Amino acid sequence: MKANAPEKLYFGESDKGILDIYSTKESDNEVEYVRKDAIVEKALAYLNSKFYFNNAFYGVVSTDFSAMEELFEDFRKYMEGE
Repeated sequence: MKANAPEKLYFGESDKGILDIYSTKESDNEVEYVRKDAIVEKALAYLNSKFYFNNAFYGVVSTDFSAMEELFEDFRKYMEGE
């Protein structure tokens, strides 16, 4: 289903009352917007858990996580449009 809504919305301090009104889902036809930083953090947590699980599962033992940390930082920057 293609949403009939803008790709981006901007809210500031003066919009807190509006955000309180629209913070609950009322029907299945509504578009859900998620803060960019929240979705990036959730994606990074998922990737982090998968990397550690796969390394342990396949017996990869390493104390050098700098490459993985750099990958995560590059991913964060890409997702945030930096």
